[in-house]
Amino acid sequence: MSKIAREAQSVIFLVIWLGHSSANKVAGLTNYPKFKDKSSTNSTSYGLNEQDCPQTSYNFPNVEQTTNYLRLQPPVPDLDEFTICGWYTKFSSSGYDSWFSYANQKSNAAFLVEMSVSRIYLYLNGIYSYEYIDLSVNTEYYICFATFASSTGYSYMFVDGQLIDIFHGNPGVIEGGGIAILGMQQYSSYGGDFDEDYSVQGKMSNFMIWNRVLRFDEVSSMYINPCFCAPDYLFAAETSNIDMFGDVSALTTQTCPSE
Repeated sequence: MSKIAREAQSVIFLVIWLGHSSANKVAGLTNYPKFKDKSSTNSTSYGLNEQDCPQTSYNFPNVEQTTNYLRLQPPVPDLDEFTICGWYTKFSSSGYDSWFSYANQKSNAAFLVEMSVSRIYLYLNGIYSYEYIDLSVNTEYYICFATFASSTGYSYMFVDGQLIDIFHGNPGVIEGGGIAILGMQQYSSYGGDFDEDYSVQGKMSNFMIWNRVLRFDEVSSMYINPCFCAPDYLFAAETSNIDMFGDVSALTTQTCPSE
């Protein structure tokens, strides 16, 4: 997608968000860090030392199954504030693609994100919520969840650089030491017993986790320029720190200027 098309799409999403925001959602913004949001149109120029975001991409075949997924190798620490971001293209109009699933000894749904073509679902410390949103098949979206797990239980959802909704989860530190999986849901069983109806059929790129809440301008900057990396990330889904299962395949990605 071109820069102009991305910026136009960002405006459309912002209008949609403003149109359906409730007083409850707007009130949640008072809990976000105090900073001046930057216009995404002024966030496209960076020094070479900043253009170092790992470029990763994985293809999940367009078939319902229980064997295709990625498992993160590094141990997950306790999470009180964190952000997850990544590009996603949905290949099928059916099913509920389990984009990210983190389970620990307390809950199989400590943090779980699923997507259909009409909704995005979030489980935070076992509490379930969702938002209506149209996701077109074979269209790439940049999706982020910035989460205040321990303090408010709020999780701010961004699509293509724009704040779309605020999910209200169950407050509390998400305990580390669990299992993090891309492409399958752990809701029914810790680390396995997968359900084909919740398997990912799509492409996931540049999936990353930060152990802090990213600012609005950092999110929009990574949407406009995938090479720009918000600093201090905790994890990037590189082939060196994930286990691939089934028919998932790593795809060739672009090279950033600093690489």
